[in-house]
Amino acid sequence: MSTKKRKVDSECRVFKDEWTWKYFFTAFKDKPLCLICNETIAVYKEYNISRHFISKHKNANYGAMTEDERKQKAEDLRKKLSGQQSIFKKVNSSQKAATHAGYVVAYNIAKSNKALSDGEFVKHCMLKVCDILCPDKTKDFETVSLSRKTVTSRIEVIDKNILSQLESRIGQFKFCSITMDESTDINDTAQLLLFIRGVDENFSITEELACMRSLKGTTTGSDIFHEFLEGLSTLKVPITSICSITTDGAQSMTGTKSGFVGIFNQEYPENNVVFLHCVIHQDALCKSALDMKPVLDVVVKLVNAIRSRGLTHRQFREFLDSMQSEYSDLLYYSKVRWLSAGRVFERVWQLKDEIVSFFQEKQWSVECEMLEDTAWLSDFAFFTDLLCHLNKLNVKMQGKNQFIDDIWGHIRSFKLQLVLFADQLAKNDLSHFPRLNSIAPVMKDKLRSYEDSLRRLRGEFERRFQDFSAIEKDLDVFSMPFNVDCETVKPDLQLELIELQCNTQLKQLFLNVPKLEFYKSLSKSSFPNLISHAQKVTAMFASSYMCEQVFSTMKLRKSCIRNRLTDEHLTSLLRISASQFEPDYEKILEMQSQFHSSHSPS
Repeated sequence: MSTKKRKVDSECRVFKDEWTWKYFFTAFKDKPLCLICNETIAVYKEYNISRHFISKHKNANYGAMTEDERKQKAEDLRKKLSGQQSIFKKVNSSQKAATHAGYVVAYNIAKSNKALSDGEFVKHCMLKVCDILCPDKTKDFETVSLSRKTVTSRIEVIDKNILSQLESRIGQFKFCSITMDESTDINDTAQLLLFIRGVDENFSITEELACMRSLKGTTTGSDIFHEFLEGLSTLKVPITSICSITTDGAQSMTGTKSGFVGIFNQEYPENNVVFLHCVIHQDALCKSALDMKPVLDVVVKLVNAIRSRGLTHRQFREFLDSMQSEYSDLLYYSKVRWLSAGRVFERVWQLKDEIVSFFQEKQWSVECEMLEDTAWLSDFAFFTDLLCHLNKLNVKMQGKNQFIDDIWGHIRSFKLQLVLFADQLAKNDLSHFPRLNSIAPVMKDKLRSYEDSLRRLRGEFERRFQDFSAIEKDLDVFSMPFNVDCETVKPDLQLELIELQCNTQLKQLFLNVPKLEFYKSLSKSSFPNLISHAQKVTAMFASSYMCEQVFSTMKLRKSCIRNRLTDEHLTSLLRISASQFEPDYEKILEMQSQFHSSHSPS
């Protein structure tokens, strides 16, 4: 004889309303709850409920009540229980809101590159404002915990949340590219930054800080390659989806044998990864073709003569103020800053008359004699004009979410401009050199030397941008598919390009909508290779601008007064400050096991 185990849940018992006034019970979380003592019974069974009432509460004046008295008493007890539950819910809700507010403040502290201890200052300000605007809400503001330790832990949680969002996006990438650069922090620890840019099948672009790897010892190509693999494996980035890697051009990166590029090609010989040297770095290096040291040395000497001495610097600024000058000061020259030389030259040129007057007033004739030398002044005007053109090019190539074909278009345009400048100077046409034109006439031998400088600079541009020239045809297919000669492109694109170029509707669409919208609209069955090619080009980094920008943040974050910041916390802060993702606060709060509030104001 088989015996079956009874299951209470399968007996389909329900709570009867009459049990409320008969036995002072109510249904609470699928169990009978006694309104008098708040005890629960295992099942909805009248015998169990009545036995509890008779044994514990019948002799306590409840048994002698009439039916109406019992109903009134039961209703009063239910209201009391409901009030207690609402208080508990309100307390839990207020603690959750305080925790949510703490996460928001912690996120903004990290996003704005503020000190972790600034949370206590923020809370102090909130309480002072609350005392003025809404004093009845002071207790709510006091519950927000913003101590340095709490802010640190919450920044760690936000970092993990942003990283999880990135990991989910990486799984959807059709192609991705990496830009990487290395720099040292205040403690001489080499920090390797890796940014990832990926494109999914719907041309949605994600550009985020993938990881920061700390190199405690050497920074050879093998060290960088090892940290590169470790960083990508943590994010589960498949090597096969990487279409290009952009570096800063250092020997440890670009070496064909022991450098990162050489080791990568040895380990993954079948991966057709395009290696690029940061376009902005190459642009800055092209200046080496210009022999402007004689002019630069004098300009730096002039600036230092004024700014290196406190009294002279103060007197010069007061002199500019008395002259009602548009500019209030000179700029220092910094060799490592891309735009520095051009801006310093431009500022000195704008203030050259004031500098001469100031030196004459000081009776420093030696310092200003070059500013009165026509030959030197001619060179100074030429290089100032040229550096202004270079700076405009540099600024165009900076910024986030730029397409590689647009940046390469700026380079090609500037190379043509250099040819135009040289040809015009040969004809004594100074249209694009307004400062040089202001001191005309310029000697013919000077104009010839300037023309030679421009042609050398163009030759340097041709020599240095070989990596971009190698993929120029691929970029043209993406940026102007209707103007490309189909016979010169890859075989897998030829038939689709012919079909595309013969479609007048698509040609009209290409002229009227952005490039990404055009490629989104293409039929995946008719143009699969063209779409894949567009996704690949869209994913490419042209520069390491993102890395350089984050390094500036790193110098601000980990400074001489905050040099004990750990690598883990530094990574969290840099990722949050650079990320385009917003924290998913709902998900963060769901994962919180319990909510803690501050018990006293900071």
